[in-house]
Amino acid sequence: MREREQRNQDQQEIQKPERPTLRERAADALDISKEVLLDTVLITCIGNREMTLENYKGIIEYTDTCIRVKAKPNAVRVTGENLELRNISRELLYITGKISEIGFCRS
Repeated sequence: MREREQRNQDQQEIQKPERPTLRERAADALDISKEVLLDTVLITCIGNREMTLENYKGIIEYTDTCIRVKAKPNAVRVTGENLELRNISRELLYITGKISEIGFCRS
């Protein structure tokens, strides 16, 4: 009896991987960029010196050590040294400097 209880408990502890949403499956099936269909941010890094954020919503904070950007589903926080917004357009941010950390946070 205890073995069965232990086996059931072990099975419950095993987490199933997150299933793709309908939009994600549609993007895969139609070969459409997920960031466009899901209205989410696309982050591209070149080492720890350059970074682009596409499909962002706005700039929340900008200093030479921290840049916070409003995006979906969460805000993006970039920390480092000598951070600089080199190019700002409606769809793209280009950040340079010595990037030490990239994280997601609530706006």
